Amino acid sequence: MRRIIFVVLAVVVAALVALLCWREFLVAGINFVADYTLSISGNHLKVQRLYAAEVDHEAFNAALNSITNTTDYTEEEIFAAAIASGSPEFFPSFNLGMYRFENEVRLDGFVDIELAEGQSEIRYRMQNISLEIVVTQGELVVERLDVVSTIDGGYESVIKVNSEKQAAADITDAKAFRIAMTGDEGSITLRFVYNIEADSFMPRTVLADQLLEVHVVFSPGVGANMDVEFIAEPYSHLGEIIDR
Repeated sequence: MRRIIFVVLAVVVAALVALLCWREFLVAGINFVADYTLSISGNHLKVQRLYAAEVDHEAFNAALNSITNTTDYTEEEIFAAAIASGSPEFFPSFNLGMYRFENEVRLDGFVDIELAEGQSEIRYRMQNISLEIVVTQGELVVERLDVVSTIDGGYESVIKVNSEKQAAADITDAKAFRIAMTGDEGSITLRFVYNIEADSFMPRTVLADQLLEVHVVFSPGVGANMDVEFIAEPYSHLGEIIDR
């Protein structure tokens, strides 16, 4: 009887191990599909980036055609068609907000992972996230690049300054970040470069050198307000700007 119980337990354990191994290695390959940008109150931007498995380009076109008979699609329609054309697997969002505080112009931001429509679980994560800021126009000076750690929630200056016009930092484990500048108006470019890993016991990189590039143009507004314009480039991979 004990031998039978031992055999049954061994079979159960082997089955569980096999199931875990199958789940670890059977990670769907994913690809970038589309970005959706949402402007909030003029001074805030949210970029939602969709990665999906088994993207069907014919289904994508069919979904667009079912929405409208014209070729002048809105960003919302394109994004809805993108979600319908594959299996959503990874849905990070990049959140930015610009404002004036005393004698500084500040840009606060954070990166978040959300669930897309039709997505039931999060099986991927972002790793090696680097943030670079470059002043592209105006008499702006980058004073600080502060990072809010996930450990104690306090701001810590981790700036790596190449010059007054450029700075970079690793924000992989950051809860949020803040860029502090002096100057009334100008433009800056933000570049987020990151890898995507399978979130498992044996993590592995599924996509490397992913890129989000955002231009920010700002000038004084009425009173203490600012006029801000965000422009998200249609790039998704670092090689796209290296080759241009």
